[in-house]
Amino acid sequence: MKLQRIFEHLSKLSNQRAIPQGVNDEGRIFALGQFDNADQLHGRVIDVVEGLKDHVGQPFGMHPWAYVISLSTAQQDGEAAAITFVDVVWPQKNGSAFVNQYIAMPRYLRLISHFIFEHTPSGTTVKARNADQIERNREDHTLTSLYPLAIAMLNTRGCRVDLKRAPSIINAKRKRQGKFPIPGHYDVDAADYITALRSVGNSSASGCGHASPIPHLRRAHERELSNGKRIWVSSALVNVRNEGDISFVERRKSYRNDQK
Repeated sequence: MKLQRIFEHLSKLSNQRAIPQGVNDEGRIFALGQFDNADQLHGRVIDVVEGLKDHVGQPFGMHPWAYVISLSTAQQDGEAAAITFVDVVWPQKNGSAFVNQYIAMPRYLRLISHFIFEHTPSGTTVKARNADQIERNREDHTLTSLYPLAIAMLNTRGCRVDLKRAPSIINAKRKRQGKFPIPGHYDVDAADYITALRSVGNSSASGCGHASPIPHLRRAHERELSNGKRIWVSSALVNVRNEGDISFVERRKSYRNDQK
């Protein structure tokens, strides 16, 4: 489904108060693109987020946000059409995050799951229910939850995130026609991150070491300075074109501090 159609559905949900209006009005939406689904890849993303422990940063503080991502299952079941998911995230003051997952249907977004992610000093835990409030086991929600991928990328240096402002002229015309506006959003270049995750484990098999030029992920970790102080070093993509960029979460945190 085209991204504009997804945005129209999100505008309709916010108008119905099913999701916070600010998600659309302020353009707190990330378009993550499309990639091939793989159980192994999901497991690696979960490992990355668990490694962040309670250092997971939310892109807009306590404000809700959303992301759109399409998964291709062609390699698994031969289906040509990708499945598009839209997830809405509500960060909580205790460090957890509530996530409602929707699947894009031709005429609407259908709610399929509720997730609760808890980011704690010992790692990230997740609970899940389907739309009928039936508990799901860990294997099921590990394979279907996409929040770990989104939050991991937004907390990683080197992931390119570009702002796409709302089309004011088009929206003015849509308003006259009685249609929902198209919100602004952020385009996330997920290709390098996915490549880096897939390279985990492949480098040793191919004889490549840490200094290999292939893109790879440097995990977040604590570092002890010469004065004994311990600092947290964010995840970073290595050997990619945007390697020196700060993460989106760090950028937004700096922006908020400048506005005070």
